[in-house]
Parts: sequence; C-alpha cells; structure tokens
Amino acid sequence: IWIHVCVHLLLCTTFGVHSTEFGNAVTDDITSISLLKQNIPKDYKIPVTYIPKEVGGMCWVSLNVFHLELSLRGLADKFGNISSNKYNISILIEMLKETRYHMKNLEAITYDFECHYRDEQWQTGHYFHFVEDFLKTARSNRDSPEECDPPPCPTTTKAATTTITTQYPTS
Repeated sequence: IWIHVCVHLLLCTTFGVHSTEFGNAVTDDITSISLLKQNIPKDYKIPVTYIPKEVGGMCWVSLNVFHLELSLRGLADKFGNISSNKYNISILIEMLKETRYHMKNLEAITYDFECHYRDEQWQTGHYFHFVEDFLKTARSNRDSPEECDPPPCPTTTKAATTTITTQYPTS
C-alpha cells in the first residue's frame, strides 16, 4: 500500500507542478511596477522613444517592444547592482525580451514606422502606466500581425527663411 501511495504522490506532484503556474503573471507585473513607482521619485524624468496606440494600431506592441526595452535598460543602469529597483526592472526587461523573441519581421516593421517615433521624457507615474499598459496589451494580443501598414509620415513644414539686406547710408 505504501508503494501505491508513494507512486500516486509522485505522479500528482510531478504533473501537478507542471500543469499549474506559481503566481499570477499579471499580478506579479503590477506588483513590481507599483514597487518601482513608489521607489523612484515622482518627478524623475525617464527618457522613452515610443509610438502612440492610435498611430501603431494592431502593431503597437511590436513597434514599442524594442525601444521600451532600451529605455528600461537605461533606467536600470542608474541603479547599483544590488538595488531592488534594478532587480524589478530586470524582471520587466526579461518579459520584454520574451515578448520580442516571438515576434516576426520586427526590424522591418520598426523601420517602416521610423518617422512616427516620438522621443519624450516622462515622469515616473506616466512612464510606468505606459509599461503596465504595454504588458497587459502584449499579454492579451499574443499573436502579432505579420504585416503592419504605416500611416503616411507626418509632414513638417519648414519656416521659410527670408534674408533681408539693409543698406545703410555711408555718409
């Protein structure tokens, strides 16, 4: 009888552990993000290159994953190796790497939308709200589209430069 109990226990723990996940990824993300929001000063300006959702459409996650990862790396570099902030940021970076790994044609898509990227510096709350929104959207849209059609590049009108030559009397 003990042999049967041991075999059943072994089978249950082996298959039970592999069939369930420990923790909830969404909750874990939000926990690390909320810790970062609390630990980093609210008025700290974090540089980010991004494309807004309304411009990126269905490709928003694909278009922002690489630049968001770079931004988080830059932020992580501001902290010491044993900092809890650096550790929490590294978790987010690993999640972005995993997301990026499953995307196809990322370089081509990024290049096609190059003129739509914006460089800004956001305060901590706004920045981590963007990160949280990104992770939730990436999780709900696991399948990235094969092709993304960029909208036309915004036109910038250059101000006409007029040179006025004034001649002064020489008397």
